[in-house]
Amino acid sequence: MSSLPDHYETVRERADCEPVDGAVGPVPAAERRRFVAVDDPGVVAQTDERQTLVATGVGMTGPPHLGTVGQILTAVALQEAGLDVQFVLADLEPYHDGAPLDRVRSLAERYRAFALDLGFDPERGRLRTQSEARDVMHTAHLLAPYYDPEAWGEGDDANPPPTEWERAVREAYEAAAGERGPETDAIDRSGPTSAAAAVHSGLLHGVDFLHPLYAGDYEQLLLQFGVDEHHLTRTARRFRDAAPVAGGVAGLYTRMLPGFDGAPKMAKSIPGSGVSLAMDEATIRERIAGGPGGDPATSPVFQAMCLASRYDAERLDRLESACRTGGGAWERATGEYAEFVVDLAERWRATGD
Repeated sequence: MSSLPDHYETVRERADCEPVDGAVGPVPAAERRRFVAVDDPGVVAQTDERQTLVATGVGMTGPPHLGTVGQILTAVALQEAGLDVQFVLADLEPYHDGAPLDRVRSLAERYRAFALDLGFDPERGRLRTQSEARDVMHTAHLLAPYYDPEAWGEGDDANPPPTEWERAVREAYEAAAGERGPETDAIDRSGPTSAAAAVHSGLLHGVDFLHPLYAGDYEQLLLQFGVDEHHLTRTARRFRDAAPVAGGVAGLYTRMLPGFDGAPKMAKSIPGSGVSLAMDEATIRERIAGGPGGDPATSPVFQAMCLASRYDAERLDRLESACRTGGGAWERATGEYAEFVVDLAERWRATGD
């Protein structure tokens, strides 16, 4: 299997990021196992002196998977560290890509209820959809003259050679050829769309980040997402520099989750690679519990424990050792984690159909 740790090291070198080995600003060392890189830790270190907002969120293509759970729990952990967090439920992205609006809105309300149930505090930031944020849409119109759709989403080096892990992910996507497992319940995207919709979606994505600076509500941003989206920090900075917007922009990136059955990544587009909260209890337990252990770096279950759980770093250090050794301790740990995920699935189902 391709090496995610090697991929992380390459990303840190290319993007001039630093590893997360302890506390990062107000984020305690107990949360360090969630993160693999920080871009501009100097900005993070100024959170006591400058009003800082963490900007994060999720796309919505269907029910949450463990990576989605990890994003929500990371947002909750950052709030508990004393940071304000904006969590955007990106409902207009699938709509612009052909998904029916009523289906997207219904799913967004389920995500909102689920995030609140997992502990997101709307008093310490903002939990919102894109479609309800009319102030952000207004800012998007005002900043549109400064938006370059050709540059959005690209890093300083638009075409770096892929890492071994990135090649493996691309090959897995190509082999799946758009298949989705029956548990994904993905939103149909066969409706109308256009080139204008794609440009507007990208503009709104960028302004989701920059609006709090433009409005003067905050002095700096900490963009938080999976390390595979690290390039968005630099493109957000370029948009900021082109527009009448001032303020620091830093990035804090979480780990990726390797997939089951040798898949390089948990992804809805790679059938059998992950765990969706739409799965039944027996399937979740079968997939997670009772595995033989092995290399923690390639273990889907241990890596999920690092991101999609409430375990602190000390406990994860012990679980890492148990994973490497295997045996009874690891069997008990995976059984306990399976029940945690089963409970998550029950809580997701409680949000409605």
